[in-house]
Amino acid sequence: MKDKELRKLIGSRAKQRRLELGVNQPYIAEKMGVTASTIQRYEAGTIDNTKKLVLDGLSEALHVSVEWLKGETEEMTSDVTDKRELQIRDTMTSILSKLPYDMKADEADFSKDLLLLMLKEYELFVDSFQYACKNFKGNTEDATIAKVMGFESNQEYNGIMFLREITHTVNALNDMGDIVRLYSKNPETAAVRLANLLSEKDSEPV
Repeated sequence: MKDKELRKLIGSRAKQRRLELGVNQPYIAEKMGVTASTIQRYEAGTIDNTKKLVLDGLSEALHVSVEWLKGETEEMTSDVTDKRELQIRDTMTSILSKLPYDMKADEADFSKDLLLLMLKEYELFVDSFQYACKNFKGNTEDATIAKVMGFESNQEYNGIMFLREITHTVNALNDMGDIVRLYSKNPETAAVRLANLLSEKDSEPV
């Protein structure tokens, strides 16, 4: 493949992937440490995008292999499927980059405990939510069970069972909100309540 054709192919695939992820050229430019106009030219293939440094940068920013960008394979083998996953990764990276916090030790401890509790509860939520969606979202197989249990309809049964699966998350979010509100009035008590909730999560079976 001629250099010009390769530049066009790399540019075309880079643009395709960027659009799939739903991000703009300035976003990729920031990740690579270049200008948006440079990304525009990389995508157009009007400047050299075949150098290892450029290919590695595009590969990392777009979460695809260099081989895919160069057309050596049709397998993208990406660890990111959509914009939301990209935003989650970026947010987590941003959170980690702010550690250690520029605050007093007790304030930093409270902030980190709150983050840990949120993450642990979210992990539980995903498992419960996934189970609820598979078993109680539009389920029509348990109509007989619903009737025997005294529900007016299978829809009501599904709704109750779905909610039961995720109630722990609703309660946990309410608890976290109460603790954050309490902190402004009584930091010590709020910190103790938060530590207790976190301890309960640590003791729960995995």
